[in-house]
Amino acid sequence: MSEPSAPPVPALPALRRQALRHHLLTEVRRPSRRRWRVRVLVPVAGALVVAVAAGVIAQPWAPRSAPMVVPVEQGDRVGATLLLNRMAVVTADRPGPPSGEGAYVYIRSRGAFAELGDGPARLRPVHEREIWIPRDERGDGLLRQPFLHVPIVGAIPEHETLTDVTPNAALIDLPDDPDALLATLYREREERGRGNSRDGAAFTAIGDILRESLVPPRTSAALYRAAAKIPGVEVVRGVTDAAGRQGIAVAHTERSRRDEWIFDERTFDYLGERSYLVADTVDGPAGTVLGTTAVLQRAVVAQLGRRPQR
Repeated sequence: MSEPSAPPVPALPALRRQALRHHLLTEVRRPSRRRWRVRVLVPVAGALVVAVAAGVIAQPWAPRSAPMVVPVEQGDRVGATLLLNRMAVVTADRPGPPSGEGAYVYIRSRGAFAELGDGPARLRPVHEREIWIPRDERGDGLLRQPFLHVPIVGAIPEHETLTDVTPNAALIDLPDDPDALLATLYREREERGRGNSRDGAAFTAIGDILRESLVPPRTSAALYRAAAKIPGVEVVRGVTDAAGRQGIAVAHTERSRRDEWIFDERTFDYLGERSYLVADTVDGPAGTVLGTTAVLQRAVVAQLGRRPQR
């Protein structure tokens, strides 16, 4: 069963802005020279953004963990097309997302992201993240995650209300035809005129949808078929997510960085993401991990802030 259709909305600019709003201050997009960069396009609570950015740059209480380095395996480009189209076929035959009268989509995940700018990139401690997204109509959402290990009273709360949130139904209101979907992604990149290449931007946009939306089978199948058409997409095997689950990854490399979507190799369930360097840079040697995540639970709940049974 697919999500109810939403009122007409601008296709990708709104989708992209909302996905990055949901992802508030959680991932460094790519290595840079002596600058700490976060993936944010739309500020949510500007004072919070400033406080967190300042806190992350200098955290005397943060553990100085060693950089995490993984092997840089050879990707398989031919296998990526075969795998993604196979995933689309399998996914299209599955039942839809949880039905019911719940007004919010709930997603619980785990992740760790690197600090850049002072020697080799080091992962911050893994933390859990919960987000509540309006299901059918625009409204408030909620984000819960510990930003720092030592709280700064009045500056950095562990939960933040997200205002005027694009509903899940609008985020997944995409063309079923993979060529039309990919053309929409490319057009959004051209309109924005900055950031990744159009192929890298399309890969990132699809990853944003997979990560923090409740996606019906028809949309998932279209996303996988569209991803199969992105030049440079590869398959990488033997990948582990932030929860320690092994899977197979669909990957794209740009500017010395490889981004991966991780799936269960048997069921093709989405597990999480991983990003790391594929070449030596000022931020570390090839294989240095910049981010790792795992989606632990997706559900529909009746009230903002209510948790489903685990």
